[in-house]
Amino acid sequence: MNNLKIPELLVPANNLNVLEYAVNYGADAVYVGGKHFNLRSIRGNFTISDLRKGLKYAHKGNVKVYLTLNSFVHEDEIDELEDYMDSLAGLDLDAIIVSDPGLISLAKKKLPGINIHISTQANTTNSLSVDMAESLGARRVNLARELSYKSIKDIIKKSGTEVEIFVHGAMCISYSGRCMLSKYMSGRDANKGRCAHSCRWKYYLMEEERSNLFFPIEQDKEGTYIYNSRDLCLLPVLDKIVSLRPDSIKLEGRMKTESYVSLVTWVYRKALDIIKEDKFDKKSKDMLIKELDKASHRNFTTGFMFDKDNRELEDNDNVGYIKKYDFIGTPERPQRRNGPPAIMVRNQFSRGDNIDILQPLSDPIIRKAEEILKLPNMEQIETANPNDRVVIKGIDELDPFSILRKKAEKK
Repeated sequence: MNNLKIPELLVPANNLNVLEYAVNYGADAVYVGGKHFNLRSIRGNFTISDLRKGLKYAHKGNVKVYLTLNSFVHEDEIDELEDYMDSLAGLDLDAIIVSDPGLISLAKKKLPGINIHISTQANTTNSLSVDMAESLGARRVNLARELSYKSIKDIIKKSGTEVEIFVHGAMCISYSGRCMLSKYMSGRDANKGRCAHSCRWKYYLMEEERSNLFFPIEQDKEGTYIYNSRDLCLLPVLDKIVSLRPDSIKLEGRMKTESYVSLVTWVYRKALDIIKEDKFDKKSKDMLIKELDKASHRNFTTGFMFDKDNRELEDNDNVGYIKKYDFIGTPERPQRRNGPPAIMVRNQFSRGDNIDILQPLSDPIIRKAEEILKLPNMEQIETANPNDRVVIKGIDELDPFSILRKKAEKK
């Protein structure tokens, strides 16, 4: 394994703050969305000014930045798209990610020399499609998440184009995201970046003549959970994925917080480093899965990768969110010159709580909140609330990109 090619770790960021965390937690590349033409357009995203700042920050750490332009463009949007591409011309982007094949020729015209990556939204499922994308000018293709391990192996063997594989995160009810459910139910078009995630909603059964009588839809082995999916997690088989020699492995989550992105990036960075050292055994896997379990998630699955019977969307017991830890804060940046760091509180915690601290390039540590002092007057308090600035006695030094967590209370 020592001579094995280690793929790029590609990490999501929906704003400049999350990008900085991704860079510090070990991303090799970060993919982001602008304010137009990307499939996560309803939260965060980067202005042109943000992109400049993000590129400067990432490139300083030798991290690449890819911009998503992966929505499907209608005829009446072409002028707006051309104007937006013109605004990107002065940026030092490492690549753009597209789904619509028409954007390839336009990008080559408007952004000469730009690397072009094909999104999973393009549903690339065979080597013929990979070769076609390459002939049009694409440098990399993100393969459809519906593919098996064998199919991916065959595609990589036959193609000389860079290949990218999703290894972690939410999966769609529909084929690589092409879904009309959100638009039908809420008027928000998923293929325009405004998905309402209708497949995640809670549903009840109503009898036609009894409009106020609702019955829960129970799920067991005899039934089917109508819409939802478990979360993809290829961490337990990541060594097998790496053995395929993909150019990049990708984490889903452009709607996620810095806490989630930091944790998942830390786990997969650690896993790749262990694989490189040929030490990816049961002990290390168990340790990493235990850490990954601290992020909010649905039950994990290896998806279609090793699914011989294509039952992935049928056999989904217990697909609600699992939340074992609360994200309680981060150190203030820049840090205080004297004394322990100020913590910007995100969720409530109290004196006596055990604080689980994740830091870049370090193993997690636990410190007890012996006292909580509220700034600016250093008033001693029993409970810290969201938006408080506090100092925690017992926590004297922290990396500025630390993530503070505590075990969630059982409900």
